[in-house]
Amino acid sequence: MAISSKFGWGLVLTTSLFVACNESNPAVEASDASLPLGQELYALHCASCHGESGDLGLSGAKNLKTCALTISEIKDIIKSGKNGMPSFRGVIGTESNIDSVANYVSTLHE
Repeated sequence: MAISSKFGWGLVLTTSLFVACNESNPAVEASDASLPLGQELYALHCASCHGESGDLGLSGAKNLKTCALTISEIKDIIKSGKNGMPSFRGVIGTESNIDSVANYVSTLHE
C-alpha cells in the first residue's frame, strides 16, 4: 500500500506539532523532531530573503550562517521583527511553530 506524498507530509507535520505542543517546558530548546516543520516553515516564509542555506541576504536580510544569535534571540526577532524584517508572529502562528523555525535557523550556523 503506497502512502501519498501529501499524507506523508501531513503525518510529519501533525507529529511535529503534537510533539512541540506537548513539551513540558517550553523554555527548553526544541527537539530534533521539530526540524522538519521548522525547515518547511522557513522555506515558506524566510528563504525568499535569507535563502535556502541562510546566506542570500536579499534586501539586507541577515546572513544566518554567520550570525551568533541564541535561539531566544532568534525567536524574539521572528515575533517582533528587526530593521527591515517585519514581525512574523501572525504569519508563522503558534509559539511551537516559532520554536520550530528558530531551532531550524540555529542549525544553519557554520
